[in-house]
Amino acid sequence: MQDKELSLAAVLSPAYIEIWENSLLGVMIIDGKGIFRYMNRLLIQTDDLQDEKILGRNMVDFYPLEKDSHLSIQIIETQKPIIKKTIVYYTRKKKLVNSLCSSFPLFSEGKIEGAIHFSLNLQTSQTLIQRSQNKGRQTIYPRPVQGIQPYTFDSIIGEDVKIKNAITAAKSASQTDFPVFIWAESGCGKEIFAQSVHTASARRNKPFVPINCAAIPENLLETTLFGTAKGAFTGASEKAGLLEEAEGGTLLLDELNSMSLDLQAKLLRASQEKKIRRVGALKEIAVNVRFISTCNIPPSQAIEENKIRTDLFYRLAVAVIEIPALQDHISDIPVLCHHFLKQWSELPHPAADFKNKGISVSDEVIEIFSRYPWPGNVRELEHTLKVALTMCHDSNIIELKHLSTFFMNNFHRVIKEEKYPEPKKEENLSKGLASLKWPEPRELENLKVDLNAQTPGKICLNTSLKNIEALYIQRALTQAGYNISKAGRFLNLSPQALRYKFKRLGISIPVD
Repeated sequence: MQDKELSLAAVLSPAYIEIWENSLLGVMIIDGKGIFRYMNRLLIQTDDLQDEKILGRNMVDFYPLEKDSHLSIQIIETQKPIIKKTIVYYTRKKKLVNSLCSSFPLFSEGKIEGAIHFSLNLQTSQTLIQRSQNKGRQTIYPRPVQGIQPYTFDSIIGEDVKIKNAITAAKSASQTDFPVFIWAESGCGKEIFAQSVHTASARRNKPFVPINCAAIPENLLETTLFGTAKGAFTGASEKAGLLEEAEGGTLLLDELNSMSLDLQAKLLRASQEKKIRRVGALKEIAVNVRFISTCNIPPSQAIEENKIRTDLFYRLAVAVIEIPALQDHISDIPVLCHHFLKQWSELPHPAADFKNKGISVSDEVIEIFSRYPWPGNVRELEHTLKVALTMCHDSNIIELKHLSTFFMNNFHRVIKEEKYPEPKKEENLSKGLASLKWPEPRELENLKVDLNAQTPGKICLNTSLKNIEALYIQRALTQAGYNISKAGRFLNLSPQALRYKFKRLGISIPVD
């Protein structure tokens, strides 16, 4: 086994150094005490260390993360490699880095003597891909990247009245300076709406600073937002947080429901007082920032499940915008497909040169797309089209045979499980709705009652209302043949809201 192990001397040899310097991955080598022995130019540039003398110094001086976040130190202790782990951190110049990392132990005569660390900067990779795809043009719902022109309301594609209403609400919010709260399922384009509000507002010439509350570890999120004072903890320096970086502009709190309640309490005070205190500091700093927050579940659900503080929600949700899920504006699918394909028609195809061929989507594919519920929304549609495009080869029409096996398996599974109705054959919903009569008194008497929530001689209104709600939902499901989409229409609820009620009320759906 030992003859297959890499040693510190081997990976620092001239032959290996030549490989590391020309690698597309960041490469870092430390000895058993965590001292830098090598770092290639790519990682130095990524981590903003061009002006630093790093060789011979301890890595924790430059990466003041918690011990568990240092893969290289972990493997020196465990002597086992760590493969493909995502790490999010800030450089000394406050640049957010999201990397896919792997670390391997280095041995000499069976004894651990160091570690070699490889990292792929996911943001840089995505930037290069999007720059090659965009060529100066906007795409519809991907995240904005540095160097690309900011999103505007013209970047949002859709003709359905629901998406138009969401755009109108966002445009109205952009003309005020009130905090904005945007909620939608993942993949609907919350960030593109948020940035469009900013670019249409009076703060358009000031910074737009997004922060993904779900992507940053909790122990790093507070210092990321509020900054640090020198000496606040070991290795801490005087550093401004994103609230200061966004001065005069807009701070986007993406997926606010992923932030801890303790940190939400500190954010509440900052939003009320317009003042912040860096971690470890004594004095307060005045800030002038507009907050835009997003959430990937209904606000009522987030509050009920204690994922967002009620007081913070009402502070940050002066203007509330709901972006419809793709299945709620399914008529926009042909428009979205045309938009994506028009953009991509100028790009070199990985399998064939389809430039200027005028790629289109067959009616059969549009029919399938219109029947699919799109749990991943517009982002899933975009990715499905991209995969189909790689299968087209010499054809300039995307047909059923070009759709991936993964998508088609999902489609057939959904059709089977939810008995999704055939398109253009809408049932008489008024007839189904009419059957949902108010429960008879004898039915209410037979409902399950939470005895712990009842007091003799009294009625628990909350429990009784939940029982009645459950009865209506059960009736709607029976009337709809357990088709969730149709049952939701009977009750004027979206499929997602109905599924949430299943969970809250303990309603199970039989599987064929």
